Amino acid sequence: MNGNKPYHPILISAGLLLLLSVASGLAPAIADQTQNRYGGKYNVALSSEPESLDPAFITGIYAVTVANNLYDGLVEFDKDLNIVPAIAKMWRISRDHRTYSFDLRQGVRFHNGREVNADDFEFSIRRILHPDTHSPVASLFLNIRGARAFHEGNAATVSGLEVLGRYKLKITLDQPFSPFLSILAMVNARVVPKEAIGPEFSKYPVGTGPFQFDRWRPQQEIILTANQQYYQGRPYLDTLYFQIYRNIEWEKVFSTFERGYLDQSIIPSNKYDEIQSSTAYLARYQLVSKPTLNLVYVGINCRQKPLDDPRVRRALTMAVDTEALVKSITKRGSIPATGILPPGIAGFDPRLKGYGYNPVQARELLAQAGYPGGEGIPPLDIWTVSKSESVKAELSAYRDYLAAVGITLNPRVADNWKHFIQMINDKKVPLYYAAWYADYPDPDNFLFVLCHSASRTNRMGYANITIDRMLENARQEVDYIKRIQTYRDVQDQVLQDAPLIPQHVNSFNYLFQPWVKGIEVSYLGAAYIPFRKIYIDYLATSQAKR
Repeated sequence: MNGNKPYHPILISAGLLLLLSVASGLAPAIADQTQNRYGGKYNVALSSEPESLDPAFITGIYAVTVANNLYDGLVEFDKDLNIVPAIAKMWRISRDHRTYSFDLRQGVRFHNGREVNADDFEFSIRRILHPDTHSPVASLFLNIRGARAFHEGNAATVSGLEVLGRYKLKITLDQPFSPFLSILAMVNARVVPKEAIGPEFSKYPVGTGPFQFDRWRPQQEIILTANQQYYQGRPYLDTLYFQIYRNIEWEKVFSTFERGYLDQSIIPSNKYDEIQSSTAYLARYQLVSKPTLNLVYVGINCRQKPLDDPRVRRALTMAVDTEALVKSITKRGSIPATGILPPGIAGFDPRLKGYGYNPVQARELLAQAGYPGGEGIPPLDIWTVSKSESVKAELSAYRDYLAAVGITLNPRVADNWKHFIQMINDKKVPLYYAAWYADYPDPDNFLFVLCHSASRTNRMGYANITIDRMLENARQEVDYIKRIQTYRDVQDQVLQDAPLIPQHVNSFNYLFQPWVKGIEVSYLGAAYIPFRKIYIDYLATSQAKR
């Protein structure tokens, strides 16, 4: 596959327009207009503190939000989720879908001033795979030839990573791996400089991105500044300011936004109906709505009794009317989920009905499992990190629904994101409320990462050998139709095992201040907004302050 951008007649027309403008004396005005876009600080709420800013250790959406502005990879997604060139200006894929050859741009520099070369990409991927790194995302790259042996400490190098020249890199896989190019667009595959790596790298990162690290004050702020030497041209903004909130407090974020101290905000559930119908809000702010690829779900600890019995897990799923819950409490344009794959992802089945609300059958399943009327089931904790009013109400609804079939549920709130992630990673909680946001637009990013027994982000402790084999085969399948059918079959089987309760799919519903321009939102949502394209319209700013 060639990574060069195709000929585009609109670009040619724009060029002719510029020539005509020069001839007529309008070019300086156009240049001045563009120049006026530079400068200013953009204020963003970070709903929880990132666990790390090191690509080798990033698994949370809050770290992704920041890191997407610090680092670049070989390729990236555009607003329509096409894979387009980044530091690799072009690439080729062999006929057997096993070899990827990349030609890198020259002159791309790390924030420390050194030029990026192919050795840096080889180092960055090998570092993730090194057994001493203990990277939670190493499994993403184990399909590279020799990666597994290296990762297990049985080889000194990764044979499938080859530097063919200063700006040439070849990656060879053991087997075809359909999502591989998409994985290279993830934040985990971004390049880092070897000389900057050390114990504090996660807190003092160095990348190549449009913004560079300034400072991180825990539980307060992360500040990035414009990379003046960015290879795609310096961003318009001077400063990117992330205000850290201890827990997910959407109402508090929105209040700060309304006072003008944030430039964008999610719309909380308790404001959604009012804003959708309010001419005042829509006249004052910019509303941006878009479907996104994600799943909000309740994870069930499959290793903990009595939840290790699939009949009990199915009973939990059928006892809760998630559709009514989402429509009456969650709101925000959210769509009730019947399965794991959201609309817009390959393999999504619009005919899938899911379990549905059936408390009578839930009681029958509990009786079959030896817990008639819930007798013998101890009180179950369900953990979240969110302090939003919506999530509080949702978990209260879960408590009431399960009480109706004889199960006591205790909603609990973790101190912070790090505490929450550690608990669910260690499988220490019976139930947890969480969301998974796609890192790449492929069913593999939902079904493999959430449900394969070897995945570090399978936080339910779910293990099914048949499912593992099907997911591994799907990764190697090059026939698109067969591959998608495999994912549908996997989803059907996983739902039978019920390791999670699919609740809803979030939509992107944000308000932006009137002075914010250059907004671009993809189906990957808020964490992938390219802040390098945003600029402040100072005329709109002055008008808004009148």
